[in-house]
Amino acid sequence: MNTACGRGWRSFLLVALFALTLSLPALPLAAQGEYSCQGTALVDDGLSSAALGLTRGEIEALYGAGIATQTGWLWEFQGFDLLQANCDLVVTIDPGSSFADPAQAASLVRTLLPEDAERAGIWQFGTLQSTPQDAELWVSTQLDNRLETLNEPYLGQVLALYTYDGDAYNPGNVIRVELRVSLLP
Repeated sequence: MNTACGRGWRSFLLVALFALTLSLPALPLAAQGEYSCQGTALVDDGLSSAALGLTRGEIEALYGAGIATQTGWLWEFQGFDLLQANCDLVVTIDPGSSFADPAQAASLVRTLLPEDAERAGIWQFGTLQSTPQDAELWVSTQLDNRLETLNEPYLGQVLALYTYDGDAYNPGNVIRVELRVSLLP
């Protein structure tokens, strides 16, 4: 009689668990892995950005089809190229373009970030023998929310790392800017 009672409880528990799972709200698609930075989904969450934080599909909707590379997706523009590698962006600047000027490169970077991004700090890196680099830290609540929606393991903090073609005494022109999203701790 004990085993029959035990089977009855097990059956009841299984039915109750099944009924409970049917009554739970559906998990968002992001939690199920449907979205990613490299994905083609168009996400309607209010992110206002020209590139950083957008999915590949959203960037393609803005600028046309990208070119697949070994490290990500590439879009070519006049004066610079934009590479999406996971959730990061790498901007390669033509040394002969107006974007090579440090002020113009900084303006370009600002246009690629979410509209609510605010600069939180600036640093200079390098030694006398190395190519100089400047770095900026940007923080965006919209980007943080987007990355959470995409179920990506990043924060809404972006390190913009500028690389120049000169040396410590004469930095020269900007030739590359990496926009790296901070990993969750």
